[in-house]
Amino acid sequence: MQSSVFIGIGSNIGDKIRNCIDSIKAIAHDKRARIRSASSLYLSSPVSEIAQEDFVNCAVSIDWDGAASELLRLLNRIEAEMGRRRAVKNGPRVIDLDILLFGDALIDEASLTVPHPELHRRRFAIVPCIEIEQDIFHPLYKRPLKDFLPHIDDSQKIALLKDRKEVPNFN
Repeated sequence: MQSSVFIGIGSNIGDKIRNCIDSIKAIAHDKRARIRSASSLYLSSPVSEIAQEDFVNCAVSIDWDGAASELLRLLNRIEAEMGRRRAVKNGPRVIDLDILLFGDALIDEASLTVPHPELHRRRFAIVPCIEIEQDIFHPLYKRPLKDFLPHIDDSQKIALLKDRKEVPNFN
């Protein structure tokens, strides 16, 4: 069964832009995934008490032909192949790939919670998603994602880095 999925992507180590683009190419390389759209690239402040560089963030929407757990395994494998080490929770990372939304599914398992439990609190996740689909809805709270933006602390900075027209087409 095919599902419409939003994946959040972030990097704050090394060539951050290249890391994001390479991760999208790796997702697209899997025969179960079809990239529908990629957002612009954004520079955003970390949401962590740990001192670290700013992130490059974006989102992609894909059609996924498989279970959410299969997609999670793919994303974890891509992260590992790109050099992600999970030594410090919320610490710097070469790449971070999160399933933000999996259709309108509500998933609460030991290894996966969808919608992403912090989605409605993270400007760097919401802005790229609503760029792709302006009226995207949060299935748990049954509200448009854009409705959460005014309630997010101003300390979460985000700025357009590279317009989506400048990002390679992954179809």
